[in-house]
Amino acid sequence: MRKPTRRHLFLGTTGALASVLAFTPVAAPLSAQDQADEDEYDAASTVIVTGARIRQGGAQDIKHFRSVSLNGEAADLPYASSFTLEGLLGEHDLTLPALAACEKLFCINAQSMAANLPSEPASSVFVGLGFESGVDAEAYKQTPISLIAVVDRSGSMSGKPLQRVKEGLHAALGQMRDNDRIGIVIYGSDTRVHMPVMDVARNREQILAAIDNITINGATYMEAGLKLGYQTAFEELERSNGKTRLMLFSDENANVGNTSPEGFMGQASRGAEAGIGLTSIGVGRIFDGRLAKKISSVKGGNLFFVDREGDAGKLFEREFFNMISEVARDIEISIDPAPRYSVASVYGVPDDILTRREDGTVTATIGSAFLSSNGGGIFASLTGVGSAISPASISISYTDALNGERGSDNVQLGSIDASPPANLRRAQLLVDQYSSVRSALAAYHADKDPWAAQAQLTELETRIASSGLEGMDDELKLVSGLRETATRQVAIFNDPAQRKMREIIGAWKVLAHRGVDDISRGDLVEITDDGSFITEDKRTGDEIYQDYEINERQIHIKDGNKLVMYYRVNGNRLRMRNSVDGTMILLERDES
Repeated sequence: MRKPTRRHLFLGTTGALASVLAFTPVAAPLSAQDQADEDEYDAASTVIVTGARIRQGGAQDIKHFRSVSLNGEAADLPYASSFTLEGLLGEHDLTLPALAACEKLFCINAQSMAANLPSEPASSVFVGLGFESGVDAEAYKQTPISLIAVVDRSGSMSGKPLQRVKEGLHAALGQMRDNDRIGIVIYGSDTRVHMPVMDVARNREQILAAIDNITINGATYMEAGLKLGYQTAFEELERSNGKTRLMLFSDENANVGNTSPEGFMGQASRGAEAGIGLTSIGVGRIFDGRLAKKISSVKGGNLFFVDREGDAGKLFEREFFNMISEVARDIEISIDPAPRYSVASVYGVPDDILTRREDGTVTATIGSAFLSSNGGGIFASLTGVGSAISPASISISYTDALNGERGSDNVQLGSIDASPPANLRRAQLLVDQYSSVRSALAAYHADKDPWAAQAQLTELETRIASSGLEGMDDELKLVSGLRETATRQVAIFNDPAQRKMREIIGAWKVLAHRGVDDISRGDLVEITDDGSFITEDKRTGDEIYQDYEINERQIHIKDGNKLVMYYRVNGNRLRMRNSVDGTMILLERDES
């Protein structure tokens, strides 16, 4: 028998609300498409973590945010819809040095340092909650897997997105063993089983051919695709040699059927209760990060993004068996501050899974824990300066995913470390980066203040560059790129005419139209800074590319009719109108 090796566990959570959160008592919201789903869906049991090392579920990276921020084409600052703290942390190995040997599933490794967070000047202590484990990660990975791939083949997946999907499926098959099984469901305008579930053994060539034969087809009927995927997975449960899991490959831009996050989450929640997890692999330029985060927040869910050629191979080589290996569930983590201390914030945990007692103890209830290559933790800040040697005590309880036994651990947080480990300092700097970037983007988009955005990003760039911490090159590149974009925008905003014209740049959804026959209500329109007017048909996913010219009052869309309209932006609405023939298009800004 292989001797269990010491592993590091990282717990965190995800979902659309995942961010830097101040604690207030809240009730977990009911989120489902109908009352039946509401009865099944419980927010406290649907947030998950992954790793051994252990890492949170949901967003595992911020590759999509990086791609739209640094693609060399964007002249505008991006929205923060796919920028998550757990995704940012997930790209770094934040394992804390072990303080003691661990011989059970979960052991707490709590360490602290003096807080230095510009967004929280009152906080005095920054806490890292790393987790050790005696679990034999390799043994967990040996359980066979039945994988049901659900592939979006709608028009918006044409070209590179579908190419990334095929690369991902090739890479996944390359990791699978002979006793594993795989099937493929495809959806576009129609939905069908493209390849029935079969043993990998003796069928690799047939499976590769089926992957290569996936073609583009129409609209994004994701509701039907997931429904058939789960139906196939439920049928596979009796035939599976081990675990059964869905893997959704999509840009998450559903435009047919029930397109609400709650509807998809209801399906995923029911699947999770039956033991069917969901991994989302995001692809595509118009990837909807907000919807993807919602779906991946369900218990057993995690989310990755594949941007460039070769990314899929690297991802599946490193994480394939981690992302399908659940270690623990029903995890409760409590922080009990000492007298004269209080918990200010917890980072990477949505507020709807937090409770705070009158004595100041804060508890997070987390759904599941999975394997991961990177270590990390939940991080928190404390206010106050007390006389106690320990600023807080930490406890955890959990259910072993394999044997169902309940376990626990607790530890006293040591005194503030005058020479904190590099990974704890890096984690604090990443929290600072997340808070500062979000604040800068809010200043730019919500407050229309590029000067404030530029100043905040410049200050953050200086803090990262002067930190002396290794592993921050990509973060410095990201923040520097955002700062350069903000600087360009300051120059534009200083010119009133340019500022007015810049207001129409971005993505829009058609609310109403008159006198135009090549668009429909609900279509997406992207107006780029390089003179492209791109319309995506919501029914087929097809894109129409046109050029445009603009001045302070009119926009000229260059098609066969030489369409010229006056334009006006009012809040998040854009109205374009030709007063001569009555042609009109009304659009609403789409921040996804």
